[in-house]
Formats: sequence, C-alpha cells, structure tokens
Amino acid sequence: MSIRRLLLALTVCTALAVTGCDTDFAGDLAENQPPTTQLSVRDTSLVDNLPETERLTSTVAVSWTGDDPDGFIQAFELRFYDDSAAPIDDVWTSTTRNDTLILLPIPRGERVANVVVEVRAVDNEGLRDPTPARTVFPIQNTPPTLRLNQFELPPDTTFSIFSFEWNAEDPEGDENLAAIEVSLNDSTSFVRLPPDIDFATFVSNDDESAETDVTVFSGRGFLNTGVQVPGLRLDAENTLYVRAVDQTDTTSTFEQYSWFVKRQTSDVLFVNDFRKITAPTIQSFHLGLLRDYLPTGTPIDLLDVTQPFSTGNTGDLVRSDALPRAVDPVMRQTFARYRYIYWISSNTTNSIADNNLPFVAPVLDLFFENGGKMMVHSVARRPSNEDENLGNPAILLLPISDLVIFPDTVFNFFRLPRSRTLEPQDPLPGVGEALPSLHPTRLISDVLPFFTEGESNVPLYQTQFNAILREGNRQVPWDGISTIASISNDRRVALWGFPLVSETTGDLLYTGVDGDPDASREAVRMILRSLGFPE
Repeated sequence: MSIRRLLLALTVCTALAVTGCDTDFAGDLAENQPPTTQLSVRDTSLVDNLPETERLTSTVAVSWTGDDPDGFIQAFELRFYDDSAAPIDDVWTSTTRNDTLILLPIPRGERVANVVVEVRAVDNEGLRDPTPARTVFPIQNTPPTLRLNQFELPPDTTFSIFSFEWNAEDPEGDENLAAIEVSLNDSTSFVRLPPDIDFATFVSNDDESAETDVTVFSGRGFLNTGVQVPGLRLDAENTLYVRAVDQTDTTSTFEQYSWFVKRQTSDVLFVNDFRKITAPTIQSFHLGLLRDYLPTGTPIDLLDVTQPFSTGNTGDLVRSDALPRAVDPVMRQTFARYRYIYWISSNTTNSIADNNLPFVAPVLDLFFENGGKMMVHSVARRPSNEDENLGNPAILLLPISDLVIFPDTVFNFFRLPRSRTLEPQDPLPGVGEALPSLHPTRLISDVLPFFTEGESNVPLYQTQFNAILREGNRQVPWDGISTIASISNDRRVALWGFPLVSETTGDLLYTGVDGDPDASREAVRMILRSLGFPE
C-alpha cells in the first residue's frame, strides 16, 4: 500500500470513529482444519532402496515435523508394526518430541524384517492428521557381543569354586538381550542364565566324583540362581564357554577360558605364603609337622600363594597371582568349606596392598562363623609406610593389639642372643599345662615382639631382646614389649611370631632348655591342640 492510500484510509477511519459505524461481522465460523505430518525420511518405503546386505540395524533414529493451518501442534502420535501385519489402531504412543530412537521389532527367530513407522500430528483442538506420515524400514538383527573381563579371570589353578565376569551388549539395546549361555567343556551345549547377570560364581556340587555339576550364584552378593551347569572336571583342565543371546535367538561368538580345577579332599587347608625362593624348605618342615600331628592318613589340601617371589630379604611385593583379583565371594566360600587353616608366611602385618593375608582376612568371617580354627606362622614386621598400613586387616585378625614401636635412639631391629630363653606364660588355654621353654641355637636377628593388650589376646611366649643403639652401635637389653607368640582368648586363631627353622638349611633354630631338639615342634603341637585341630 502506498503512503498516500495509507493516509486516506486513516482519515476515513477517523471520520467513522467520530460519526459512528456498525461493527458487526456476518458469516459462518470456518471448520477446524486437520494438521499435516512429515517424516524426515520422505520415501514411504526404503525396502527397494537398500540392498539386502545393507539393511539397517533394528535401532533407528526417526524425526518428524508437523503443521496446522489454523492453530498449532500440541503433540504427535507414533506407532510401528511389521509390514506383513495389519496395523492396530490403539497402539499409538503420544509424545511432544520431534525425534526418537526406536527399537524396531523383529519376529523371534527371524534375522530380517520390514517395519512400518507412522507418525501423525495432533493439533490444539485434538484433531489428528488423517493421513499419517509413513516409512517402511528394512532392518536386520545385529548379533550381540560378549567379552570376558580379563581382570576377573580365575588364576591358573583353583579349587572347585570360581568366578567369571563378562560384559554383554546388544546393538539394539540391552532389552534385546534374552540370555547369557554358559557351558563347561562343551561348546555345543549351553545352559541359560538371565541376561542381567554379568558376574557369576560356580560352586561344585560334589568333590568326590571325577565330574560334577556346578550351581551358579549371581553377583557379589552370591545369590543362588538354582541353575545347574554340568561337566566340571576335578583334578583336570577345564574350559568355560560363555556367549550372549538376543531375542531373535541370535548368539554372539563365544568367549572361552581354560584353567585347572582341583578337588577339595580335606577340611584341613595348608597355605604356603612364604614368598621367597626358599619357600619349599619352610613348607617341607611345616607340612611334616602338621602331618605328624593330625590323625594318620588325614589328607591336607595345599594352597600355594608364594609367587611371585621376592628377590629381596623381606618378601614384600604385590600380592600373589594365585589369588583371584576379587577375593569375594570366591575366597570367602572356599575358606568356609574348611575347618582348619595352617598358614605360613614371610609377611603379614607390614603392608595392606602387597601381602596376601590382609587381602583375604576380611572374608574369613564365614570360616570363623562355621567354627574354623587358624594357626599362623609369621614375623610381625613393621610397615615402611605407617599411613598406608592403618587398619591392616591382618593385624585385626591376628591376636595382636599393635606392632612394636622403636624409639629414635635405636635401630629398627632387635637381636636375640643364644643365651636368652623364650619363656612360656600362663598354662596354655584349653590344655592346662605350660609350653616348653626354648633356647635359640644361634643369634636371631629377624624377630620382632608385638603388643597383646586387652582381654581378647593371650601371650604365649616372651623373651628379652637386645636393642642396637644408633649412637655407638652398642647392644643394650630392650625393656619394652617382649611377646613373640600369642593366641586369641576364644582360641580360634594363634600367631607364632618367630621362625622355627633356617629357611636355607631347614635346621631347627630352637631347642628345649634341657636340650630336647623336639621341644619347639612339641610347642606347636600343643598350640594346635589348644585351637582344637584334630589329633
């Protein structure tokens, strides 16, 4: 409109306002017009446009728009169905979004499908697009994947309780997973587990047969699934096969892992935790002592956690690779099967991160709840880093209240001359007689005393050490704590805190004060009797 005409119109309107005019409108109200809908994929069918080998995965991204000629769009409705089936009118899903990811259905057992996706706009008066936007998507099922967690694989050798962890995924979404399938020693026959299980512990049902079923427990909480898997071979190599299965019965490629499984033969477990190259010498002595004490013919199971060995004097290094990365629930359930544990170690109290006993101590609760008894041979060493050793579970487990504290004036080690006596304390609990007094056969320099304060710990042996003064390097009698062996007041765990034999020659380091060469062995046997080990 020109400026001149605009001025003329304003003049007319002004005149009418002054003189008055009729403002009524005549005519019929226009009928509400339906909205229209458009999919971003404008082709009504992609079936003929994609080769069979390039079908889409069943999870597709769909977007759309809508337009209303006489109002506005308040929502959209969406449905999808197999192209070979008739649509159902009441399966529309309402949304205010303009896009979504849809897991399109594939009939069970089928690898491909053509699925119709329809979208219709709804205007502000509730009127729906009578001709929804429509596209047919050619889709194919993509197999799921499964990978074993390499950090949770069992050690090379286990008893007949072991765990595996895996990660299963499906390109169509986790809801498309139907099951996890596992098998022992047979890659052609599988047993199904629920798809949400990603950590499973397998427990043998019978350790006497050559081959047995295992029961599957799920998660760290050790929940019984009731599922039985056949085929575990005892005292033999085993292979676990595991794979994922989706809703179309399509399977992932299976993962497999092989290791050796040994049977449990006894309720007595000997743990060799002496992590030096001389470990066989120490094991030979203590196994012989234990066999002589137990009833004739009593079998003893052996758990070797010595490796990797230390190349230094202390044996202090990362914990053994013979233990699983996750101690719970495997080791909790394994130890709980035993009544008696005889544990020899080069180190237990000086490092939480590196030593084996602090690693397993928290899961010995079930062992003790079942009435378990434990004998530990280990020197109570001080940590190199006090802060990193706070709350050491091994110290909490053992009949120790604290480790020795060195004053600044002395070096951090003691010496025990040959002339000193290891004096027994009160009569041994549960036995009623005192342990034999002992003499070292040579100068001892790798033993430290420890505190046993409180009513829960009973000292068994005490002796007087020599401290080494930093000034002048002189030896002086140590007048501090002197306990080197103890037992818990409830007689469930004992600590023998000094070595019995030379780790290089196997020779005895102590005799009785009367010269009896068997006195130290007899002292250990008496403590085993106090603990309730069978004899």
